Amino acid sequence: MQFLLVHGDMAWCRADNNCPDWISAEGQIVAGSSKKLQKLLKRLGGRKLPIIVSSPGGDVRAAMEMAYAIRKQKLAIAVGRTRSRDCPYAEPICSAARAKDGSIKGETFSVGAICFSACPLFFAGGIQRVSSPFALLGVHQITTTYREVRVQYRTEYETVNGKRKILSKQEVGRKFVGKHDTTKLDRQQRARLVGFLKEMGIDKSLVDLMLGTQPSSIHLITQMDALKLRLTTELAAADQLVAARDCKDKQSIAECATPPAASAPPAAVGE
Repeated sequence: MQFLLVHGDMAWCRADNNCPDWISAEGQIVAGSSKKLQKLLKRLGGRKLPIIVSSPGGDVRAAMEMAYAIRKQKLAIAVGRTRSRDCPYAEPICSAARAKDGSIKGETFSVGAICFSACPLFFAGGIQRVSSPFALLGVHQITTTYREVRVQYRTEYETVNGKRKILSKQEVGRKFVGKHDTTKLDRQQRARLVGFLKEMGIDKSLVDLMLGTQPSSIHLITQMDALKLRLTTELAAADQLVAARDCKDKQSIAECATPPAASAPPAAVGE
């Protein structure tokens, strides 16, 4: 997964140089993704920037670690993508758009954005969580891969009064002999997953949706179902989330993000 600091470049704020910033998170979640995210968050200091994510999923443990990291920072998150005006349409984020510090200028969009498989576990960490009807949230069974390794040791021991006393034990060989995948969760794994969702404030019935969907398929979660599961916190889109600034208590993102209406010209007064 690639994490980038994005400086807003939208028409409604570009002229005043008053566009919001956000963090773009796109791509496969791998074991090292959590460290990359935490490195960026550390560089940004205490800035509470929203995260715009699009990912097919990946490593479950890394997704949960990232969820804890953004929950600790009390960051909001939305399913969406980022596009730079300096990039071709087919490649919304390109190397040509990057500044020397690695950041880019861009705008958000929802069409084609996905958050599948392990991604909703990362998404769960947001203090506010939104997804447009044009973005897709989906889950399926977790696949666990077990690797079998045969290890050889050289052990030195001595026998004292008929009992063996180990003097040293050294590994002398290691050979990979096979692996197998399973979608079955043992009691401890299920309890850990349910506990994680409870900690994030999400209905545990999401686990049943995951376990009931084969890895080759995706259970798409509608906007209303996402709200019922508390996977999302309100109805809003990625562009609204990044535009929501200085919100009042209990004010929705959609209301907070709405730009003030332009003042109407004074009506002509007839003589």
